[in-house]
Amino acid sequence: MFKLVLIACLLVAAIALPIEQDDEDKAELERIQNESAQYSFNAHVDDQINDGTIAREETREGTKVSGMYSYSDGFVRRTVHYEADENGYRVVKEETEDIGDGPQFNPNGQADVDGSLIGKYSIKLDQDDNEKHYKDVRA
Repeated sequence: MFKLVLIACLLVAAIALPIEQDDEDKAELERIQNESAQYSFNAHVDDQINDGTIAREETREGTKVSGMYSYSDGFVRRTVHYEADENGYRVVKEETEDIGDGPQFNPNGQADVDGSLIGKYSIKLDQDDNEKHYKDVRA
């Protein structure tokens, strides 16, 4: 019986040992994963309550990432297009536009949110409930 328990313990210990990979194997696996990586996402917030917008889009094809982000805050609308690859991160195009004298609060406005990972929804100020400031107005 003792021999059987000893053999079982040795088998469990052998199975639990980590498989050793040298640095070259790890680097090759990482290279393959980077070359085949793909994703795409977007998100957009149009806040007509607090007079602001935020947008972001990004796509990855292998080792190349491209995208843009944009925001407005009542003073300025700024949009930045970028790329990143083996040569690093680069701004490809940048646009800035003066749009006003600051954000204009609108208690009757609505904030619309849309994103590839979160779907669409909207919120409004809940003027009937002092404890709950916003209400979800999903369709």
